[in-house]
Order: sequence, then structure tokens, then C-alpha cells
Amino acid sequence: MIIGATVVGRTTTALLLIQASAGCADRAAGQGWIDGSALFSTGFGQVSFVARDGNLLTARIYRSTGFDPAHSAVWFVMHGAGRDVDRYIRAAAPVAERYGALAIAIHFTKQAYPTGADYTLGMGGPGGWRAPENMLYAEIEHAFDLVLGSLGGQQTGYYLFGHSAGAQFVHRLLTFLPKPRALGAVAANAGWYTLPTTDDLRVHTMPYGLINGPVDAKALVAFFNTPFVVLLGSNDTTAAADDDLVRGTPEATAQGANRLERGRHYFAVAKAQATKLHATFAWRLEVAPGVGHDAAQVMASAGFLMFGNGAEPCVATTARDTSLIITEILADPPVGSAGDANRDGVRDPADDEFVEIVNRGPDPVCLAGWTLGDARSPVRHVFPLGPALAPGQFLIVFGGGVPTGPFGGAQVQWSAGGLGLQNDGDVLTLRAADGRIVQQVSWGNCAGAQCGNDHWPGPLGFGRSLTRGRDPGAQWAPHSEFAGARYSPGVD
Repeated sequence: MIIGATVVGRTTTALLLIQASAGCADRAAGQGWIDGSALFSTGFGQVSFVARDGNLLTARIYRSTGFDPAHSAVWFVMHGAGRDVDRYIRAAAPVAERYGALAIAIHFTKQAYPTGADYTLGMGGPGGWRAPENMLYAEIEHAFDLVLGSLGGQQTGYYLFGHSAGAQFVHRLLTFLPKPRALGAVAANAGWYTLPTTDDLRVHTMPYGLINGPVDAKALVAFFNTPFVVLLGSNDTTAAADDDLVRGTPEATAQGANRLERGRHYFAVAKAQATKLHATFAWRLEVAPGVGHDAAQVMASAGFLMFGNGAEPCVATTARDTSLIITEILADPPVGSAGDANRDGVRDPADDEFVEIVNRGPDPVCLAGWTLGDARSPVRHVFPLGPALAPGQFLIVFGGGVPTGPFGGAQVQWSAGGLGLQNDGDVLTLRAADGRIVQQVSWGNCAGAQCGNDHWPGPLGFGRSLTRGRDPGAQWAPHSEFAGARYSPGVD
């Protein structure tokens, strides 16, 4: 059987030919083959393969420019109940680029898996639990083998991220699949959990706990020793009465009133169970400040927690810190390829906007939970969990896209919804996590809002950035053209 599929790269479209086993019996036995064409192309692409259950699945992928097929991270990104794999791979791509990974988002379609339970609980039921190799979770192991076979990879395992329903898939994969090859995993903002306990028959019966399930708590010793992060948004607090996606059953409500409470409860139950079993507990509980139920908002934090070599995120600086200064603003990227400020190969008037900040003080500053806003919205960007900004170091926030390159060693971030900088005038505000204003810069007509004391009188629609030095009292000026560049993110 030959199946045609489209592969979307940054600038090219290719025909991907997928060859699968001819017989239905072979398909049912899980025989599948994936063409390596898209895997060998940098940027976005699409692949298709025959799943072990016989379904034909597609996956959206992003291969970073620094990906080493033999050794770099292979990262599976699990979508939520909406199953919008395009949105998930777009959100994951900048993370993959910064850490040199290959991101893969498999589309578990409603046609192949009609209900949410068939996606997040793909393991059968009390009438007949599937063998582990036939659980839907095993499809990640299968896909990983196919990728290794195509790339000749030597990776010993993969990484996992899931948000909402995808987070349910991730934690259940690690619960019910024996010896998964997950090197690290993040489950973000799950609606409810399969608790690793059998303490209470009323609320810990499958799928809410392990009672009458295919494994018991003792089988989870290896899971407790896995580098696993329960990642929660501090603002993910809607309850079942206000949110149809928050399950309101008595068993789910016993875990907490909202996703934030339920995630904390899941972590506490797991930690207590690990203590009872005298098991090593390697999990981490992290809360992303200022973040709600949005996969794109937690993706950068998840990337740091997975690929940051076990580093702890910094603790947000709370006091007003005047050592930070905004040193460059690009509101109007030049036309054509000269306007590709984030260097992802595409000039986009929104994605290529950026704001540059430098720490000119003697001490590190932690911006986790800090925000950038403008005259129309107080929050355009929430700074994710990660390392502190070192003395003398730059930080660049792009409007979007896939920032590519070193940018002079600066920390690089991107907005989940765009910066929205207005050429005619705007007010750019940097706020600490406690809401206090740290820096405010305005220009032009200030979008009808009150202008700040740090004001540039003209508009910024001149196809270059507004820039200044880091020294106290440095004055704003349009960026001079140097070697054809009209902006310089991360460079003095």
C-alpha cells in the first residue's frame, strides 16, 4: 500500500511516500514502516505510520537545526482533548530549537479513537485489561523504535510532555507501561489523575486509583524513581461548575476543586506512597506563576525542566530591581528577508518583533512570573521558569516564531500570543511577579494611554529598532545600519 502525505518544511513542500504492510493481518499485528524523508529535513514536517492496532496515524514534527540524529533528544509532545497537533507542534518548536531536539506530536484522531477515554485510557477495562504491548501508551515506544530505525539513532530513551488530556496520557503511560524508556517527562495541568494508591475504595477505584486495575502500587517503584515533573499553572483554578473540561465526578472532586489543587494532591499521594514503599522519589512539583490552562504558556517552562540537566528554576525576584533596563525595541521589522529578526527563515510582522532587556547590575535577577505588557493588554508575555538572568546578560523576547541561533549568548524567549507592539505609539511595561512596575517605555502617541517618563516622541514605523546603551542616562536612537542589519538582538 502506498499512501501520499504532505511534508511542510520552512520553505519547501515535499511528497512523503509511506509504505505499509499489504495485508490486514500484518497491520493488525502491528507491522509498520515510517519513511525517513521528513525526519531528515530541518524544520517542520509530517510523517505517517501504521500503528500497532492497525490504524494509520500521522505526526507533526519539528527537527531543530542543531539536532544530532545519533544522540540528540527525541521528544514526544502529547496533545490535549482538542487534538490540535498543529498548535502543539508550533508551541513545541521553539523549545526543540533551543535544546537541539526532535519534537514529535502524534495525532490520535477522533476517527481512530472516538472518545477521550480511548486516547488517555487506552488500556482496556475491568472486563479485560490489554497486555502492556497492546496498550495505546505502547505506541510511543513503537514510534520511538521507528524513528531510531530511520535515523540510525543511538538514543537509549525519549522525553515526554503532555498538557491537559495529554498530561493524563503521560502519567498513565508511566503508571501502566512496564519499563518505558522515558528519560524524563512533564505532565502539565491534567484535569484529574489515576492516583498511585489503593487506600480508599470510594475514590481510588480505576481509573481514579489502582483498585481493580492491572497494576498495584508496588509495581510503581520504578516510576517513582523516574525524572518526572508535575507542572501546574498558578492561575489554572477554574472548577467543574465553570469549566466543562474539569471533571466533576465525586472521585475527581476528591482530588481537589480545580487542576491546581488536583495536581498538588496527586504529587502528595505519590510522595506518601513512595515513602511507604521505601522507594526513591525523584519527582518534582513545579508551579509556573501567572499561567493558566494554556499549553503554549507552559511549554518553555517544561523545556527547561526536561532539558535543563536537572537544574532548579530560580526563585522570582520580588523587590523592584532597577538594574534591569530595556535596551532595544523592534516594533516594525523591515520588509523582506531583512526583517527576519528571529532568524527562523520567515519574515513575519508579529513574530519578528522583539524586546531586549539587559541586567546591568552585580547580582542575578530571576524573572519567573514577571510580565511584559502594552497599552492594550497588561500581560503580553509571562516569563517562564528557568535560570536567573546573570549580571551583564541580555534577554530577548520575540513576538513568536522559532528563534534560531545563539543571539550573542542571550537568554531567548518568545511570546505565546505575540507582543502586539504598535508602530504609531505604545507603552511597554515590565512588571515584577508582584505586579510592581520595574521599567516602562513609551513612544509616539502612546496608543491613547498615558505616556511614560521614559518616552521616545516619534513613532517606530521606520523598519529598524529603537536602541540605546546600557549605561545610566543612555538616550534612545534609531538603530544605525551595520553590515546591512537594522537591529541587533543580544549584541551591544
